[in-house]
Amino acid sequence: MPGAPSPWNPKQWEAHVQLLLKRRYPAGMYQHVPDTVGGDCGVEGFALDGTAYQCYAAQDWVTADDLLTRQKNKMTADIGKFVFNESELAGLFGATKISRWNFVVPYWNNKELIQHATKKTEHVQKLNLKHVANEFRISILTQEDFAVEAQLLANVNLFQFDVAAPPLASTKLTQWLDRRSNLSLVANLRQKSERLTQGKSQEHREKLQARIVANYIGGNIVLGKLERELPETYEKVVKYKNAKEANLEAESALTSKVPSEFFELTLQGYQAELVEVPGIGPNAANTLAWEAVSDWVLRCPMRCD
Repeated sequence: MPGAPSPWNPKQWEAHVQLLLKRRYPAGMYQHVPDTVGGDCGVEGFALDGTAYQCYAAQDWVTADDLLTRQKNKMTADIGKFVFNESELAGLFGATKISRWNFVVPYWNNKELIQHATKKTEHVQKLNLKHVANEFRISILTQEDFAVEAQLLANVNLFQFDVAAPPLASTKLTQWLDRRSNLSLVANLRQKSERLTQGKSQEHREKLQARIVANYIGGNIVLGKLERELPETYEKVVKYKNAKEANLEAESALTSKVPSEFFELTLQGYQAELVEVPGIGPNAANTLAWEAVSDWVLRCPMRCD
């Protein structure tokens, strides 16, 4: 589905979109319309190419139908303002006529929102408003439509990818452990978990094994998302991981620390390094650190002698 369902505070979402827009357009081509005095009149910004933008981050929705209802209601209300404030907006836009009104949301998941946008488009077109172009249309955008701008923000740490690993169903974990292609990885895991949990119960050992596999799988999901959203940041993370792995076997062979202590120090140290990568937030750093350490345990670059 378009976008990501991670929750956004409405003001933070608007501020983030404003930063994206100010990097999309050359200086002087985009105008932010603040809502601090008299409201926003149905637009929070417009560009001289005839594009207007309105942001919305739905709060506390649970079901897909709930999200759809909130987004349709918000679009209806804001297009109502856009129509009602014709004279004021014509004065703001000057010679610019709006041909595209973009509804910018973090996430949407129902094609009925497109149908609703089409109905509202037809409604506005019939009114022959003086601030609207004949080819006027309403579109729905997410951050995926600003991939270049998001990467630019991430490069200077004005935007952080901060996705945590998704929960993993127990059935998925069992399937992974039972898969023939993973037999050698599972054997490594069981051998190393005995050393990492030396002196602990079998239950403790099994919990560690489950956590390592869950964080490995979930971390790979997050890595894939990072690659799609911020490819340059993804390349930096992969470079960090490969550099760390290149020295890891020697470090683990030469250390005087017990396996569990070395495991924990490696995890914490790598997490601290990832936090310093521009565009990586603390939740993502924790997720990616666990993915890397789990990967090293499964494949053997990290020895646990």
